[in-house]
Amino acid sequence: MLPFPLSLRPGQPIYEQIVYAAKKALAQGLLAPGDRFPSVRTISEDLGVNPNTVQKAVAELTSLGVLEVHPGQGCFVARTISPARTDGLRALRPLIENLVIEASRHELREADVKKALAEEWHRLKRKEG
Repeated sequence: MLPFPLSLRPGQPIYEQIVYAAKKALAQGLLAPGDRFPSVRTISEDLGVNPNTVQKAVAELTSLGVLEVHPGQGCFVARTISPARTDGLRALRPLIENLVIEASRHELREADVKKALAEEWHRLKRKEG
């Protein structure tokens, strides 16, 4: 059984959904640094998807530094220190730009977006405590 929720949806590549779910679980505290990550076989069987698809997701999570592979032991959530805040903000810039564009398209105000962001932040982070 997966240590984080994941309901596959049509229209988005499955490996991207797995990557997103793992990153979300880390943000919510459902996965923590040092935790064992489920095997490719386990995820494949639980979701009923091709193991190659799951392997692609694991490779992506590894390249992002979310997972570490320990030969002979499996995959674990990385214990490494997260990148500097400036690197993190730089990585978020395209997402923030897209958020501002979409908010403008829907005629939302900055205050509306800030409120929605704060609510979502608290909703996700509430699960940690």
